[in-house]
Amino acid sequence: MHNLLSDMHHDSWDAYALPQERYYLSSTDEGGRDGKIISGRPLPGWTRSIETTPGFDTEAFVAEKLVQTGLRERLGNPWIYKTDVIARQHALVWNTEPLESAKRVQGELEIRLTVTPQATSCLIVAYLFDYDPVAGDAAIITNAPYTLENTPPGQPRTVTFPMQPAHYVLRRGHQLQLIIDTHDTFFADANADETLVEISSPEGCESYIAVPLHDLSPPD
Repeated sequence: MHNLLSDMHHDSWDAYALPQERYYLSSTDEGGRDGKIISGRPLPGWTRSIETTPGFDTEAFVAEKLVQTGLRERLGNPWIYKTDVIARQHALVWNTEPLESAKRVQGELEIRLTVTPQATSCLIVAYLFDYDPVAGDAAIITNAPYTLENTPPGQPRTVTFPMQPAHYVLRRGHQLQLIIDTHDTFFADANADETLVEISSPEGCESYIAVPLHDLSPPD
């Protein structure tokens, strides 16, 4: 989401967009239900699965009402999501540690996953949220769908795809939260039946999200 209230001006997209950093996705901790988003080192060797939900949205979705919700977000009054209530059999969730200082996301984002559908086609939708762990509230930063078609069931495919560019400010103590599910009324549904989709991180193709995450104020 672009912040219309920003007073920043740039001569070109290259001057505006900040460099990406790769943040790798982990498996869940023992006894936990969510994974972690960690910078610095690839995290291979895990597999997580979700049940597809054709025709059914989780609490993660692009917008309740596209035009009205978009205008509210651009005016600094975003829709509040309650992502804690999402049933984890229907969505996979990863979180960073709470941010030690205010940060901004500014530019292009990218995500890489290895996806193994149990049907010949499937839709996955990735959402990046600003999550407040104290209040349990989340606001959407960006999203992207990806459809796999004509894929033999049970055959893994590593996919890399862009998320919508974003300009967003996160407060100190908040977390980046990545959620992946399999349905959004905003996108055409490719999941005809209830089935399983596996997301994994094999050696050499470790799953990550690349985010242009930087300090809110540049150093002097």
